[in-house]
Amino acid sequence: MAVTLSGFRGSLRRARTAAWLGWQVEGNWADPVLFAIYVLARPLATALILAAMYSAVRAHAGGAGPGAGAAAAFTGFFVANAFHSYVNQVLVGMGWAVFDEREQYETLKYVYASPVGMFTYLAGRSLVKYALATVSVLATLLVGWFLLGVRWDWAQVQWLPLLAATAAGLASTLFLGFLLAGWSLVLARAAMVALEGVSLASYLLCGVIFPIDFLPVPVRWLAMGLPFTWWYEALRRFLTGHGTVGMMQRFADREVLLWLGVTTVVFAVLARWGYFAFERQARRLGRLDQTTLF
Repeated sequence: MAVTLSGFRGSLRRARTAAWLGWQVEGNWADPVLFAIYVLARPLATALILAAMYSAVRAHAGGAGPGAGAAAAFTGFFVANAFHSYVNQVLVGMGWAVFDEREQYETLKYVYASPVGMFTYLAGRSLVKYALATVSVLATLLVGWFLLGVRWDWAQVQWLPLLAATAAGLASTLFLGFLLAGWSLVLARAAMVALEGVSLASYLLCGVIFPIDFLPVPVRWLAMGLPFTWWYEALRRFLTGHGTVGMMQRFADREVLLWLGVTTVVFAVLARWGYFAFERQARRLGRLDQTTLF
């Protein structure tokens, strides 16, 4: 028991060191004002673009006013778009950490051989990504609340299910981040395209900006197997009080939480197995110290 506790504390110390290093890499290239603009520009621009697109589509469809149903739908999509910042930051960021260490700094093999280890190092680097994503989420929600009229009734918020769903969603993001980081160990320059592609695919597949009913049937079933689809549905229900119109209405609140939990556990198992499988493959192929002079 003492040995296990000591090992856990050692892992925490190594992860904290990796997080500190990650912060230095992320934030030491610019003064605080410029860095804040860099962190906030993308999510705020995305939120404003989403609002403009939604208004344009409604105007083209002949909508005369906001309407309760339309306002609720936009609120749900806006909230999902805000929390998708975690997926963007963590998925791309963890894979990009591999790319940076191997291509730009040429230190990946030293990190791999160090007492910290790649797995703990990536976990520490993800903490910085989570912190930056949290700033983006809060900024986006504040802009929506005060500038775009994205409102919900705080008295109707279901806090306990909301916290459980958020914890599961953030865990799923971390698990998929590890899987993509392992994939990046095997890939060379193509890792950049793959990471951005997965992030974009999750944006389109998981009901962030439109119901999954619009997807082709095989793709729709794929979307329902992803934990992010259930996470965004849970956020809409437990935060705003309105779920997505369409097939997701068939599921009760407890079923949404159940499927979120099941898909999260499946993702955790697959991601852990996949990461170490990719890591072993990268060792066999000699990719830990391979650079492409990019």
